[in-house]
Amino acid sequence: MNNNIILVGLAGLILLLSGCKDWLDELPINTVTEDQAWQNASDAEGAVAAAFSIFRRGLAGLTKDDTPSTTRHGAWGDYYFWGDARSGDWITPNNDGDWQAGFENRLIARTQLEPMTNWRLFYRTVEQCNLLLEKVPEITEGFAGNRKAELLAEARFLRAMSHFYAARIWGDVPINLTARNVEPLGRTPLNEVMKMVVDEVEIAVPDLPWAHEGMTRRLSRSRGTKGAALALQAHAYMWLEDYASASAKLQEIIESGHFDLAPISEFRNIFDQGDSDEMVFQMYYDNQYGEFSDYYGHILTYYLTNPYTDRSNLSLAIPKSKILEIFPDYARDRSDKRVAEFFQSIDFSGSASELRPIFDDPLQNGERQIMFAKFRKAKDRSYNRMDSPVPIFRYAGLLLLKAEADARLSRLSEAATNLNLVRARAGIPRFTREDQTMLIEEIIAERRRELIGEFHRVYDLVRLGRLHEFNPFVSEQDEKEGAGFFPVSDEAFANNPNMEQTYYWQFNQ
Repeated sequence: MNNNIILVGLAGLILLLSGCKDWLDELPINTVTEDQAWQNASDAEGAVAAAFSIFRRGLAGLTKDDTPSTTRHGAWGDYYFWGDARSGDWITPNNDGDWQAGFENRLIARTQLEPMTNWRLFYRTVEQCNLLLEKVPEITEGFAGNRKAELLAEARFLRAMSHFYAARIWGDVPINLTARNVEPLGRTPLNEVMKMVVDEVEIAVPDLPWAHEGMTRRLSRSRGTKGAALALQAHAYMWLEDYASASAKLQEIIESGHFDLAPISEFRNIFDQGDSDEMVFQMYYDNQYGEFSDYYGHILTYYLTNPYTDRSNLSLAIPKSKILEIFPDYARDRSDKRVAEFFQSIDFSGSASELRPIFDDPLQNGERQIMFAKFRKAKDRSYNRMDSPVPIFRYAGLLLLKAEADARLSRLSEAATNLNLVRARAGIPRFTREDQTMLIEEIIAERRRELIGEFHRVYDLVRLGRLHEFNPFVSEQDEKEGAGFFPVSDEAFANNPNMEQTYYWQFNQ
């Protein structure tokens, strides 16, 4: 990768191209010279908002707005394809060849999948954060209280988050901590990247608030906070197999009192509104304030049909047999309340333009036509916009992560306590066995159930070296050679003699 400097004007342009207004009611920095861009606190606020916007675009996926060479006019919601598609749980009811190739780990076989191999926007986010960390310390005008330190800490958090997210997708990735680096960078081993993430967060946490003053709860939790930073640090420690440190960071989150499990009856607040004390960090969308993703930039458009969108068929779904495998308590006695919250069966007998009735039985539609409706916010049909939030860290997931860390440390009682908090909310029996191996397996299975469709499953399996156990198209040897990670785009090799392709993808073009 050749890391050229991203000017603030480009960040502002990207923000405008996304069709979004600034999250802080501060105008994002537009096309101005670099010297003019860093004059006061308002400039710093706009630059930080722009950095989060670039990161969000990175999760949605590369489009022709980002680089004309890409094959796509609109984003696809790549966070799903990176974090869920290859888990072995999904099908494509309308037999989409691109999606099927993704499920089967044929990630170079289809041209339309090529943008998913490109880390360009993650490193644009990094470069924007690097500029912030260089320029904001020089600004003296307009900051109230500790706000300047908060903004710098947010930039450091987001820089760490961008490296972390890229490392989960590609494995070894470049580390860039310099605003004006023009040297071609090679790939740094994944463990070293995770150590950098831990160190960056350690610097940022003291200046991050638990909640940002003057922001709504859902907006605040789409920015850098102590909770988001500690969750990031804990996840990085899990990749490093430093379970004691991961558990300690997660305990800080628990003891803060800022987060809680919501009752099942409030799941729509979590998944459709992003407005819940269970949400720790999310990418925020709210059409009312100009925050939205176009129709093909949000994963909901592939999960849902009428009555939520005007699509007539499903592109992505989980088959009934797999649902019953994942949720055994529902298969046995219908006790797991999450199934009705996460899945719906609808009447497909009408035309696409009609509103379709939803059946009481969420699995009535048979093997292939059950709608994954964990996120079920309706599209704005007037403007073709989707604005459901994209969760990144949720409190239930963090409780289960702590349970895994504690179980691996032989703290079986503490691990079972957090596991059973999530199980009790779901309405299923407590786990009471005291065998360490069985407890760990149950925690991993519970993360699969609770976080299904939230873009964690593949990362969990790759972290554990177990993708081959669930994806029949990846062998154990393939996984050892790097098949769990995405190939690196050809773009990263341009004028960069230090770039190397992942070993597995050198021989599986």
